Amino acid sequence: MLNRFFICLLLLSFSLNLYSAEDYTGDDYKVELDAPRDLKSLLEQHLEIISSKNNPRLNPREWQRLFNKAPQQIKALLETEGLFSAQVTSKLEQSPGKNIAYFTITPGPPVLVDKLDIQWQGAVSQQTDKPAQSLATLSDSWALKPGMQFKQESWTQAKRQLLTKLLVARYPNASISESQASIDPKTNTANLRIKIDSGPLVYFGEIEIEGLSRYPQKVIRNINPIKPGDEFSQTQLLVFQNRLQETGYFKSVEISADTKNIQPEANNQRAPIKIVVTEFPEIKLGLGAGYSTNTGARTQVTLNDLNFLQDGWRLSSSLRLEQKSQNILAEIRLPTTKSGFRDSMNSNLIRTEVEGQTTTSGQVGLRRAWGLRSFEQYVGTNLLAEHVKLDGIDSESNYAATLSYGLTLRRTDNNLNPTRGYLLNAQFTGAPSEQLSDGRFLQSYVRAFGYYPIGNSTQLITRAELGMVSGKNSAPATYLFRAGGDQSVRGYDFQSLGVVEGDAIAGARYLATGSIELIQWLTSQWGAAVFTDFGNAANSVKDLKPVLGYGLGARWKSPAGPIGADIAYGQETGDYRVHFNIGVAF
Repeated sequence: MLNRFFICLLLLSFSLNLYSAEDYTGDDYKVELDAPRDLKSLLEQHLEIISSKNNPRLNPREWQRLFNKAPQQIKALLETEGLFSAQVTSKLEQSPGKNIAYFTITPGPPVLVDKLDIQWQGAVSQQTDKPAQSLATLSDSWALKPGMQFKQESWTQAKRQLLTKLLVARYPNASISESQASIDPKTNTANLRIKIDSGPLVYFGEIEIEGLSRYPQKVIRNINPIKPGDEFSQTQLLVFQNRLQETGYFKSVEISADTKNIQPEANNQRAPIKIVVTEFPEIKLGLGAGYSTNTGARTQVTLNDLNFLQDGWRLSSSLRLEQKSQNILAEIRLPTTKSGFRDSMNSNLIRTEVEGQTTTSGQVGLRRAWGLRSFEQYVGTNLLAEHVKLDGIDSESNYAATLSYGLTLRRTDNNLNPTRGYLLNAQFTGAPSEQLSDGRFLQSYVRAFGYYPIGNSTQLITRAELGMVSGKNSAPATYLFRAGGDQSVRGYDFQSLGVVEGDAIAGARYLATGSIELIQWLTSQWGAAVFTDFGNAANSVKDLKPVLGYGLGARWKSPAGPIGADIAYGQETGDYRVHFNIGVAF
């Protein structure tokens, strides 16, 4: 009996010693890799023994298991990089408080693509009318060509790119029916074979609308760029969706083509276009307050009716009260016509008091715009009546009936936060008849922005602004030019640069301003800017002597566009001014 007791104590002591060794967590676990830098980065990211070495539950027995498994994992990871002949040597050092795994990797020669076999099935194999979709053109676009290093990622990407070329145009049901990469480790070559079934050639059918209850169907049908019988194009669907989202009638828009119900054996099938919209309410009332470094504190009331007269007309009206300006605005925009014209009517009553000049004006006008956002044009007609009071000079009244034409070019990589490209706006407004105006004149105005990336985090922005009024002393004050303030010459008060008349600053016949701004982005959204502005307004070219303003600022890429806060110094006045601005100028 006593012997059995001692035997049990001995077994218990042995088991406790084993338990203590296996669960010891005080050891320092390290991995040393001897490999080329690019491969070392891959292994550090995906090798299990590396990701587990800081696990507080790791013990020597589990460490041994991970060490034994690691060489095979290393080889599998290197094979994704086209290295099928890699050699891995390993060594494990273990002592109390020290566990180090050493791995030496010899990559060996990379596997190169030797042969490529692309096979085609479906309607694409019979099409010869579209050069961009010819089999030769599609095959030539294959990214992983013979002689290039085989990598799993490159192989996957090449298949995806080739299939996408079919999916986005004409063949939305295309699929890869077979793909194989045969690797020969002895010769370090890869033979690639892929079989693509394009499915039937698909055309667009009629549109089907869901969710439209408040507004007439013409607000959708008139801006549809797709006609029944057009070849399927994912790009056209996106264009249509963007146009609907920009109309202002809908909270959300989803457009898709029902291509799945087309029979695989049938060709030249028509896919109906399904449009699902969520409408905005007809009436919107808004109240707001704010502050502008140009015109001071602001309060505003807006009323929008998206179905004015129950015909899809959009009425936008507002009452805005600012320290230097007060106005009442109203605009009616008609639904886009089938020809793509966007017609509108507008009227306003505005009073401004700036730099000793008080101007009260009323206008009514008609406007027709057309074209895409990248190249937009308009023509318009306008009636203006104004009363102008300059400090120290008798007041006067002016009127003018004008015709206008304008164009806007937008060539940027992003509409809200551009980093590359340019914007150009040109406007020409003239009063052709002396019977309908105080005199004939022509106002010409051009404004341009340029965006240039310098490296990965530095951006250069340039701006130029030119204006001219021809017609001797016959243009109303509304059509003359002044400079200074946000988006003009910073460091000077709003519209403080012009012609001195009496005790006031009045508008001039010529305008020239510019800006050079350098932004250093410190994060993906925040940056610091340094800038120089220059320019002036005068009644003759020889008097158009530019003044300088320069300073520092902060930038934030907000969801609504860039927001800037600047401190600028006006060299002519010796004053510092704070300026705020938001969004892209046009």
